[in-house]
Amino acid sequence: MNTTSFWQKSVLCAVSAVFGLGLLTYSHVAAQAAEPTPVVPFEKLFAKERGDSKVLRFNGFSGEIPNKRIKELLRSGPILGDRVLLSEDVAVYFPDGYIVQSRAQLPKYIPSPGLKPFQVLSRDNLVKNPRYKLVKEFDNVLGRECARVAYGSGFASMRINRGGVMSLITETPGLYDAVMDEHTTTYDVTSAVQPVFIGNKGLVPDLIRLCQTGTGKIAGTLTAQK
Repeated sequence: MNTTSFWQKSVLCAVSAVFGLGLLTYSHVAAQAAEPTPVVPFEKLFAKERGDSKVLRFNGFSGEIPNKRIKELLRSGPILGDRVLLSEDVAVYFPDGYIVQSRAQLPKYIPSPGLKPFQVLSRDNLVKNPRYKLVKEFDNVLGRECARVAYGSGFASMRINRGGVMSLITETPGLYDAVMDEHTTTYDVTSAVQPVFIGNKGLVPDLIRLCQTGTGKIAGTLTAQK
């Protein structure tokens, strides 16, 4: 038996059981989950690649995530299994058993299969990230950019799509720019239906306010904590 697969199934079963006991306490969440809710970003594109129509939705029950799509169980603080990395390298977070956040990191280059980041010594140790093409889909999937600010060593922006999904995108210089002798951008995309699940409480409210007012950007650099 595949040990990793068995471990994933065991943890998911245990997590599902605990969440099942709390259904009465979280009845309002369950009611929301029973209704059509926004699709997690990029899910329709991934479904098209697989040749099916199964997509994950915000407020969808985590127990419905197919085991074959789980690449790795992730940890949030002391808890293992309330966040998973999907096979498409998108992480979804479900603290109460229902998906509330997704996160994707999109660098232009990634280590060759089997290598860890610290093992990258030359350009021969890197390959182009096949998921980097998702950057071209931002407007269609995440909605048009409605606010943008200078942030840290790069930029931060906010997008809100027609389904009401908010996405915080931070742009930073590529990790391997020195190795590749090339200037690239790494995009970190965090999406949720409720701002509280995006995090970065110092930055997100400002970006949402800019989107609402139509101001679009702030001069200077924000130093809000993540």
